[in-house]
Amino acid sequence: MAPVRPSQNDGRSIAQPSSGSSTPSGKDKPSTKRKPTGKPYARKDATNQTPNVVPGVQKIKAALRQTRRLLAKEKLGADVRVATERKQKALEADLVEAERVRKERTLAQRYHKVKFFERQKVTRKLSKIKRQLEESTEKKERKKLEKVLLELRVDLNYIMHYPKLKKYISLFPPEVRRQQPEEEDDGSSEKESRKQTIEETDAQREEIRKMVRGRMESGELSLEPELEDQSARAAKRATDDSIGRSSEAAAGTKGKKGTVVAEKDEFFGEDSGEDEDGDEDMGDS
Repeated sequence: MAPVRPSQNDGRSIAQPSSGSSTPSGKDKPSTKRKPTGKPYARKDATNQTPNVVPGVQKIKAALRQTRRLLAKEKLGADVRVATERKQKALEADLVEAERVRKERTLAQRYHKVKFFERQKVTRKLSKIKRQLEESTEKKERKKLEKVLLELRVDLNYIMHYPKLKKYISLFPPEVRRQQPEEEDDGSSEKESRKQTIEETDAQREEIRKMVRGRMESGELSLEPELEDQSARAAKRATDDSIGRSSEAAAGTKGKKGTVVAEKDEFFGEDSGEDEDGDEDMGDS
């Protein structure tokens, strides 16, 4: 038997620390598995969405295809088939809602600028007529101004409460779509077709204005939409200022107190940077 070489620590053995023992510094040995940090996340369903959010159109269509493939199987339990059919009906309803939301978003983005300029124009005209009405003393003139004021308020409600699922028809069509005197005598098919299109568009515009006027008379819409618009914008600015101040405080940024970049409104956007003569006629597309 070969001789055993003596230990260099004078016979003292070094104890190996066990998994539950402490390190020589007195601290616990760090575990190899770390617990997840941060806020708990909401459990998502089969369409990878939170419970209260309508999933996207493509995800719903994918889930519908998977559900229909499952129902196409012959050997499928009765309870599984019933549950799958219920899921299919729910997915079909979600698909209709998702397509409606997507269309609303698309139209809102497309006509955002047109509505913004037209609201600015109508609001300025409203302020001008109201000042003239305050200064006027003649009964006949006041009656005429009141009639113009009512029509402008109808126009403002037209812009603010236009049906979300319809293409927006501009209140102020551009010059290129207005008939010129020399074009009226031209009997070409192109000019006749253009004239017919303009007449149809005017008829649709007046139909929607008539609907808005009826809702105003019934009390469904405000009789003074300019006040509603101002209060909504003031509330939005206050909210944006509050969010901006809290964000600056959290990030430790330096700058003017209360100076924030407001988020764009879904329909109307920002109201800064527009002068009296800077508006232009926008057409329906």
